[in-house]
Amino acid sequence: MTQLRVGDLVIRNAELIPESVALIEDERSINWRQLNTDTNRLANALTRLAPGKGTRVATIIRNGGAAIETIFALSKAGCVSIPVNYGLTPAEIGVLLDDSQPALLIVDAEFVERLHDVIARPGVRIIVRNDYPLLPGWLAYYDLIENGAPHKPDVVISPDDIRMIRYTSGTTAAPKGCLGTHRQILSSIDNFLTQISVPANGPFLQMLPLFSGAGIWMSLAAARHGVGNVMLPEFNPQAALRKIAQHNVAHACGVPTMLSRLADELGQNRYRIDSLQLIGYTGSKMPPRIIRRVLERFSCDFYQGFGGGEMGGLVSYLMPEDHRAARSNAGAEPRLASVGRPARYAEIRIRSLQDGTPLPVNEPGEITVRSPSNFSGYLNRPEDTAKTLRGEWVHTGDVGYLDEHGYLFAVDRAKDMVVTGGMNVSSAEVEAVLVEHPAVKSAAVIGLPSDEWGEQVTAVVVLREGQQVTEAELIRFSRQQLAGYKAPKAVHFVTSFPMNSVGKILKRELRDTLAARKPA
Repeated sequence: MTQLRVGDLVIRNAELIPESVALIEDERSINWRQLNTDTNRLANALTRLAPGKGTRVATIIRNGGAAIETIFALSKAGCVSIPVNYGLTPAEIGVLLDDSQPALLIVDAEFVERLHDVIARPGVRIIVRNDYPLLPGWLAYYDLIENGAPHKPDVVISPDDIRMIRYTSGTTAAPKGCLGTHRQILSSIDNFLTQISVPANGPFLQMLPLFSGAGIWMSLAAARHGVGNVMLPEFNPQAALRKIAQHNVAHACGVPTMLSRLADELGQNRYRIDSLQLIGYTGSKMPPRIIRRVLERFSCDFYQGFGGGEMGGLVSYLMPEDHRAARSNAGAEPRLASVGRPARYAEIRIRSLQDGTPLPVNEPGEITVRSPSNFSGYLNRPEDTAKTLRGEWVHTGDVGYLDEHGYLFAVDRAKDMVVTGGMNVSSAEVEAVLVEHPAVKSAAVIGLPSDEWGEQVTAVVVLREGQQVTEAELIRFSRQQLAGYKAPKAVHFVTSFPMNSVGKILKRELRDTLAARKPA
């Protein structure tokens, strides 16, 4: 069991590989020695501002070197980091700050004007990165680094100290603050680097936002592996592929939406990406049609990781060899619909949604996980914690099953199951059928209230550019491949979906919008 703390990663690299590149941002790079010194300076400055371990510090920072610096500096200072999604509305950010009650808040200058009314609050010291007219009591980020002491902070930190409050994406309910320790995240990362053959001869491309659990996790995995992070301020397929070529990136990871857009761009333009040896994907299910297209466009290895905030990391893997088998053997392709086998450090059981008893193979139920990376509970939510964290087991709210070979198939979120006429319908199953239609770019399936059915299976669809299809045609197409009760009763066409920062569709917003349109 690891005894390391997150801050130790940069300290060790500064000792063992001091001149190796730690960060690449635009045309600037810094090595591990410099990153260690900068994060010491910031950490010491923060401990002067708020003495005592456990100070809560919210960050509203775009992807870049500063986002990495704050992750390590806050860990070294013994602070509790609260990464905030800058894409949220001011009201949504206000809710998170009300819940977490930070003492300090680090914010990029570009966000101050829009968020001023929610971040300027009594008792919170504001630290602004980049140029902005400072109000009385506010501080400049780079002044803190310049004036901070370069030595290691004199703070005693335990691997089991809470190091982060990370809010869930809130795709199905209000965001909840997941409490995580140093040991939890590093145990998951150590398993990843043992189980997946991650290249060490090139840097990692950071495509995921560094306020997301997956983005933070991957940046720390790169540091644990001793390779640099190539920073991408925000995802753009052309920019990502150029970064891969420019910096000889060896490993990248993204959500399925990102991989689909990368594959589309490769289909239209040529890029020199022969350095790329491994691509991971996580965050949501990737439809088989998209997986096939991505595998055709890239020649490197792939892995899929399944996890979440409550699980503290990735707890199952569809391995590179599974993807290689699917490329060469059509009979192995159905396995791509799974999220792989349980990670070596984790135990997964499928339990009845009714009474929690363990279920046999091939029978769907709730996915429960026991692993060293399981979270420590939700901030300020003891009842939700008791529902989710039961003894050593996290009850994920995901529905799935294990097949006879030990592969885990994540069917749906329990909250995304549509109960229609007394029958359970997996929204993901219906979505997978809809996106097989040549006119459909993407689809989301939700349940809307129905006097007749309890809930009505309802599809929301984005069409491919230049394509047309009617509601009746899509319902008929679905009925050809699904039982009648599973097929959509209605189809709504939209130009885009409400999405969170990592490409997940916000189904609660779709439900609210469409329910409001329904005649009384």
